Amino acid sequence: RINGNDYIENGWELKDTLRLAPLLEKAGAVYLHISGGVYGSTELTIPSMYTPQGCFIHLAEAVKQVVDIPVITVGRIKDPVHADSIIKEGKADMVALGRSFLADPEYPNKAKAGMLSNIRPCVGCCLGCIHAVLAKEPGSCVVNPDVGREYKLAEETAVTETFKVLVAGAGPSGLAAARMFALEGHEVMVCEKADSTGGLLALAATAPGRGELGDILRFFNEELDRLAVPVRFNTPLSKELLDEFRPDQVILATGSMPDMPVIKGLFKTKMDLITSVDVFNEADTPGKKVIVLGGGMTGLITADTLAEKGCEVVVLNRRKSFAEEMSSNDRYYLRERLKKGNVTLYKKVSVTSFSDDGVAFTSNGENVTLSGYDTVVISEKHQPVREAKTLEKKSDAHFHIIGDAKTPRHLMYCISEAEEAGRAG
Repeated sequence: RINGNDYIENGWELKDTLRLAPLLEKAGAVYLHISGGVYGSTELTIPSMYTPQGCFIHLAEAVKQVVDIPVITVGRIKDPVHADSIIKEGKADMVALGRSFLADPEYPNKAKAGMLSNIRPCVGCCLGCIHAVLAKEPGSCVVNPDVGREYKLAEETAVTETFKVLVAGAGPSGLAAARMFALEGHEVMVCEKADSTGGLLALAATAPGRGELGDILRFFNEELDRLAVPVRFNTPLSKELLDEFRPDQVILATGSMPDMPVIKGLFKTKMDLITSVDVFNEADTPGKKVIVLGGGMTGLITADTLAEKGCEVVVLNRRKSFAEEMSSNDRYYLRERLKKGNVTLYKKVSVTSFSDDGVAFTSNGENVTLSGYDTVVISEKHQPVREAKTLEKKSDAHFHIIGDAKTPRHLMYCISEAEEAGRAG
């Protein structure tokens, strides 16, 4: 296995690989596996969702022109149709997959059987796999919580008693829970107050470069269709619904909403005051000069979205680091995007007060005053939405809270918690 390009200054380039490949063939190599990137390179060896699928194919294709032995390609090739087309078009003789097999170990069997919609997709977040390993933690997978504990799951016994389960909320947690309950043989129904599934994750998938987050939602939706799990839209959890369905268990997966901070002058400013959710669902149109309060993952993705729309953006991060909840690989590409956009980042911020058209604050101990802004976007903490828990007193069902409704966290915990609930019955 060799690099087609190191993607670093004074590093190995494709022209070098094209000289080496025939020599390796002559020396007896039976195949060449062409990858790219090293630690610290501008193109990471394990790239995130921001990079095109099949990002290293062109390297293998070039090598294939100078050797007669089989050439293998790799690099975010997650769709079997895409993989097939690479081979049919003569760009490579074989396709190597890594993270896709973590997301779904049955990927080859499902592809061979033509069950493409049943393949659980990698979303390229790099969080459960490479990020965890680099942090010296057990590797796993955001979309497949079974990874790393298969031996424990093999010891589980089959369900002997089935229940009626009502899942309130069709975001990723609710969909994952409904799927797992159905797979375990329970009778399941989902109610959702909105007119579509996905919750906040569906909004996040509209951000630049993050569309693949929607792939896991499509998988869950297709799974519920396959398992004949009904989803009632525009239907919040209510006593009437409980009386009608008469569930044994209710799973509250009702998500979270942005929390509004209390800061001097914030609610008296003449600037428009909106949230990141408003930006993504286009409920409000931001102005041209925007202050984003919050430097976590959502704050940076919001800033990127606004910058792509032509806004001048300032991000105020009250923490010491940006987007700590993201994997380092994913964060790298987002930070690179922000460098190219009209975005200014401040960290270790302590806000003194908001004015009619700006804000005064300290950053790293230095005083800063900004003016001439027209919009403030709140993108810091989220608070759980679980008012429906009060209905437990009016029902014989046992209520369980999962996902953001329990505590707002990232997707890995939401799906893992949901599947645990489904297995526990």
